[in-house]
Amino acid sequence: MIDNRKLSELNANFNESQIYSHSELRAFFESNKLFSIKNVAAYSYNRWNRGMSDIFPVLEWINRGTYRYLGANFEYNGIIIHHPQGGIPYKIGHWENGKLLFIGGFDSFVDWRNSKENGIKVADLNSKIVFESSDGKILQKKILTDSRDDDIKFEEGYSLTLFDSTLGKLLRFKGEGDTFEFGKFKYTIKQIN
Repeated sequence: MIDNRKLSELNANFNESQIYSHSELRAFFESNKLFSIKNVAAYSYNRWNRGMSDIFPVLEWINRGTYRYLGANFEYNGIIIHHPQGGIPYKIGHWENGKLLFIGGFDSFVDWRNSKENGIKVADLNSKIVFESSDGKILQKKILTDSRDDDIKFEEGYSLTLFDSTLGKLLRFKGEGDTFEFGKFKYTIKQIN
């Protein structure tokens, strides 16, 4: 249920479709007594964690430290990521035209939060990904990174791929067994660590 006082306060301070930094949003929530929950992720449609007590989706998490203000009751389409601290991210559900659907048959955020179900492991920043061409002739090992340090080329047999590159965007949020096309080839993701 939407709290109209909170929504009015958010709409007065943020513009729809505008991008805001995590620190801007955090400062707003920490300085405003109307908002008892200070965790920015608790206000997103697409990035949740078990430490949250509730959700009030008005933001879209874009990437590390960046959110877009969408407002309440937005007809959001996209996946919901649970990103355990220091761990591999998991897909726990998705939105279809503003309707929330969980993986695993959960009926609510609280049901999922109280379960031991992590969801489906997906690729994201710092993930180690192994994928193979459909003909089995090409095997690639990549780490998604946001580092543009030209001195770093390989790490544990994995080459680095920029998170915002064409390939990085194709790999992001894919799960083991998912397929994608890159160049003239179709690939299947074999492993994510």
